[in-house]
This record gives sequence, C-alpha cells and structure tokens, in this order.
Amino acid sequence: MYALATTQEIWAFLSIVLIFYILKVQEKRDTRQEERESSYQTIISGLSEKLNIMGDIKNDISEIKNYLKK
Repeated sequence: MYALATTQEIWAFLSIVLIFYILKVQEKRDTRQEERESSYQTIISGLSEKLNIMGDIKNDISEIKNYLKK
C-alpha cells in the first residue's frame, strides 16, 4: 500500500512540475510574440509612410502633366 501511495505522489508531483514548466514556457513564447508583433507594426508603419510618399509623387506627376498639356 505504501508503494502505491508513493508512486501516486511521484506522478502527482511530476504533473505539477510539468504544469509549471508549460506555463513558464508559454510566458516566454508570449513575450517573444509580443516583440515580433511590435516589430511587424513598425515595419507596416514604415511601409505606409512610403506608400503615402508614392501617392504624393503621383499627384505631383499629374500636376506636371496637366501643366505641360496647357
């Protein structure tokens, strides 16, 4: 009976250790994901600014074309 109780205690302890390990690893993964998302947002913001500049260039070219047609 004592051997059965000891075996169950070992499995219970290992289960608890595994749960805490999983939680710790998940926390690290979440932190890396947040950093990655922040980096992506920075890249998207930079690309959006460049796209706006392209729109301004397109408008300037249209104005120049209209001026030359006159």
